[in-house]
Amino acid sequence: MDLNKLIPDNNNSWSVRGKFVMFKKIEHIPVCYIDDGIVYIFLDARLLKHVVKITKHVMSMNIEFYFTTPEFSNPKGVLDFHEKVIYHYLISYAKDKFFYAFKKIEFDLIDNLVKWTDKENCFDLVKDVYQRVLKKVNHQSWDYYSNKQHFDYCLEIREEFQSLYRHIQISKII
Repeated sequence: MDLNKLIPDNNNSWSVRGKFVMFKKIEHIPVCYIDDGIVYIFLDARLLKHVVKITKHVMSMNIEFYFTTPEFSNPKGVLDFHEKVIYHYLISYAKDKFFYAFKKIEFDLIDNLVKWTDKENCFDLVKDVYQRVLKKVNHQSWDYYSNKQHFDYCLEIREEFQSLYRHIQISKII
């Protein structure tokens, strides 16, 4: 597959370098790559708008695609690759910008995670990683100046995470 077909618009900031589709903000940042005919998109918060744009474009092309961690673009590689990708899927789902952006384009990130874990045969890692992310999402601290509890994540995301593992299991069955 030609990488130029993955470029969603005519913006001159998009470029193809080697096996990566890059977007130039201040420097060229990889957005996606193709491996064995499958598109892998980096869930990079620095390029949220462009990640969503390329996701929507790839969805319209009916191509198999998954997400991965931006650490994978490092030539050095990544240890515990499966665990890091699952963690990155879940922590990106917890970020309100990704959460609402994917909701807006009607894309189910969790269903994509389950398909990726089936393909990579690593579904058994999901529950442990989910428990770690759930603990982080529900973390609260006390603000002594305002005399209130402070949460790092909004209420809607915290409520969504309470039943997220059930959603993951249902997606696995279906």
